[in-house]
Amino acid sequence: MQASFYTSSCGRGKASMAASAEALLSCSCVVVYLLFLGINVFASHSIIKNLPGFPGDLPFKLETGYIGVGELDEVQLFYYFIESERSPEDDPLVLWLTGGPGFSAFSGLVYEIGPLTFDYENFKGNIPTFLLNPYSWTKVANIIFLDQPVGTGFSYATTWQAYNMKDTLSAKQTYTFLIKWLIAHPRFLSNELYVAGDSYSGKIVPMVVQEISDGN
Repeated sequence: MQASFYTSSCGRGKASMAASAEALLSCSCVVVYLLFLGINVFASHSIIKNLPGFPGDLPFKLETGYIGVGELDEVQLFYYFIESERSPEDDPLVLWLTGGPGFSAFSGLVYEIGPLTFDYENFKGNIPTFLLNPYSWTKVANIIFLDQPVGTGFSYATTWQAYNMKDTLSAKQTYTFLIKWLIAHPRFLSNELYVAGDSYSGKIVPMVVQEISDGN
């Protein structure tokens, strides 16, 4: 198993580095340790079967939800998760962080690498409609689109103080999110893990990978 990171600038430039095998192994060990201690890993989620603007049921599995991070789970991070359309058990797990900072992960889902795109050609000023993206990364990967840092998209905090954010803290909270998400979704613990993003996330992604490698 190996954890890697990938970043792009506006979807063009690329840089990649493979972390050591211990990175994902340490992540798995922390999950087991947290379970042993009985750490609160409460997560709420829903399975979305249809969306306004898309005819019929979605031809892929879409899950949305919240996972709390921070000492008292005062930060609630929102995510979209789409299972691989090929083989969820065998395909990699990708954590996608949109840049900004503060740009919603929804943009990554509908403008960049997700399975949906807007039907611009037939837009007449009414409710936007969706088309399937034939080049979606979800054809070959399970992808978590995360609204981070807190205050981005649907992610929120229960205290004003929790909105005080810096890059290093955001990376630590993203790592905690990943640990708790894997506890709630143990079937993906053995999948290859990649952390990816665009634009400003070129700063955040390597920090998250370092957190995974350090096992903090």
